[in-house]
Amino acid sequence: MRLNRKKRKGHEERIDKMKKLMIDKMKKRMRMLVCAVAAMASAGVSFGGMGTNGVLVASHRADWKLAPENSLAALENAIRYGVDIVETDVRRTKDGVLVILHDPHVARVTNGQGYVSDMTLEEIKRLNLRDALGQTTTEKIPTLEEYMLSAKGRVRLYLDKAGQDGGALIPPILGLAKKCGTLEETVFVLDWPYGKARAVFGDDLEKVLYCPVIEEKIPDLDAYVDDWLANGKPFAFQFRFASTDTRTFALLPKVLASGSRAFVAATWHNHTAGHDDRASLTGSPDDGWGWLVANGFTILETNFPREMKSWLKDCK
Repeated sequence: MRLNRKKRKGHEERIDKMKKLMIDKMKKRMRMLVCAVAAMASAGVSFGGMGTNGVLVASHRADWKLAPENSLAALENAIRYGVDIVETDVRRTKDGVLVILHDPHVARVTNGQGYVSDMTLEEIKRLNLRDALGQTTTEKIPTLEEYMLSAKGRVRLYLDKAGQDGGALIPPILGLAKKCGTLEETVFVLDWPYGKARAVFGDDLEKVLYCPVIEEKIPDLDAYVDDWLANGKPFAFQFRFASTDTRTFALLPKVLASGSRAFVAATWHNHTAGHDDRASLTGSPDDGWGWLVANGFTILETNFPREMKSWLKDCK
């Protein structure tokens, strides 16, 4: 009986060793696949290379970890890291000026109180931004014009919150982008049907970097995607899927076959079926960013742009 136990234990240890070797081999193959895809996709990518098949890194709220979120300092940090897109947020003041701020209220990120829509630009500019630790800094809330001029020719700007109020912000945003000479560098991510986007953007729809959203809550999702593919020329489609067992994820091959990019926010667990920033950094990039790239996503939004850029660089 004792001998049988020893044999059984030795057999189990051999099986465990074989399993570990198989898992390590699978992970190695996955890394090789991801690195090959990333290397091919990154080849020839430059700021002006809009139509290449490159892996583009989008930094969420610029670099909010080492500077106040959405500040000019955060923008400069993100540009220095070499990101391709900076995601930021647009609000409008009481006197109609477009400013960069995520929340409708200033309390979380500044030393002030009040809703942006109830404050003039002069009142907004009196406030100081707080950093991620809640410490007050000397940074001020930028205007969209200041942000566009700082980013011009250096990084694309993804303007979140641009679709609020039924699209009322779009015309002044487009006007400002034309004034600054950044229309072709401005990214819009909206869940609008093609007809609405065409009506609001007009001929500028082909000039901006427009990304229709694909997610389960959109009515008649297949027809929505088909309409965009037949009539529009999206820069990318942004996918939001809590699970791979969704119609959203099932539409990925069709989008990729059309030649369009697939965009995903690795910032959010429920937009990536769990293959997010956290999975990439607390586990292995193979489980997060690597999985996304291997499945065809070539625009990745992240809270960790330096780490993602370093990972992509190591894949070359």
